[in-house]
Amino acid sequence: MAKFNAKENDPERYARVKEEQAKLQTRCKSELRLARLCPYCDYKLSIAIKGEHSWTSEKCPNCGEVVYFPPISFRKASNN
Repeated sequence: MAKFNAKENDPERYARVKEEQAKLQTRCKSELRLARLCPYCDYKLSIAIKGEHSWTSEKCPNCGEVVYFPPISFRKASNN
């Protein structure tokens, strides 16, 4: 099955989304990041960027296992 080509299918929408994604990428470049690795095979499943994240589940494309990740919140640690 051929891959969907968004650029050819709707060039106007593609340009709008591309511009929006470029702005988001610029904003996220300087933020703290956390890689989420598959606990079975250490494959990098995703990257969480600073903010609040709820529970997530992902199927590892490397080993096929479904992995659940707990919520994370990026905050400054207190020095108490």
